Amino acid sequence: MGIDYALMIHVLAEKYCGAEPTPMRPRFLGYIQKQGCSPGTEIYSDVEETIAKLEGASLKLLAQNGDPDLPLSERQVQDWAANAAKELGGCDALKSVHDAEFPR
Repeated sequence: MGIDYALMIHVLAEKYCGAEPTPMRPRFLGYIQKQGCSPGTEIYSDVEETIAKLEGASLKLLAQNGDPDLPLSERQVQDWAANAAKELGGCDALKSVHDAEFPR
């Protein structure tokens, strides 16, 4: 699974599906390091930046694709989250992946 999808699954599981929040840095950056990409490499830096954005983003900002000026209603945000979760397998699947041991 692509790292972008894994990050989105993690965030949706927490912010929409109610999974217990867990730090993303050790899980994802640790995995990248184990694959041979140390801090300072492009992929490490990109993932680190993405994690920082996702950790600080509200569900609304995620639905707006990071654009705070996009005028979405709370209903539209909830619809986006529901559809995104459904496309990724539903909340039970998202929480299962979120809580699973990350591949080493």
